[in-house]
Amino acid sequence: MNSFINNNKFNKKKVVFLMGAIGMGKSRLSVELATHFRGEIINSEKMQVYKGLEIVTNKITHTDKQGVRHYLLGLVDEVQQIFIPDANYANII
Repeated sequence: MNSFINNNKFNKKKVVFLMGAIGMGKSRLSVELATHFRGEIINSEKMQVYKGLEIVTNKITHTDKQGVRHYLLGLVDEVQQIFIPDANYANII
């Protein structure tokens, strides 16, 4: 009877997605959650992946990160168009 509750699928790591409008405190909340649950943050803001756009994108500062590891933040040196073909790309060319 308890085998269902103790099933390994409930012991897997969890992923939390934070979404919302600009300026709603997503970065601060993500750091608070990551600190509390000993997690890490994967950035999904498409412009924050670039270096040098800290002010334009309101990128989280080093101090505000509070030692929490961030991924995909300030990774690309220059702004360039990134092309990712979809399933219909082969039909176009």
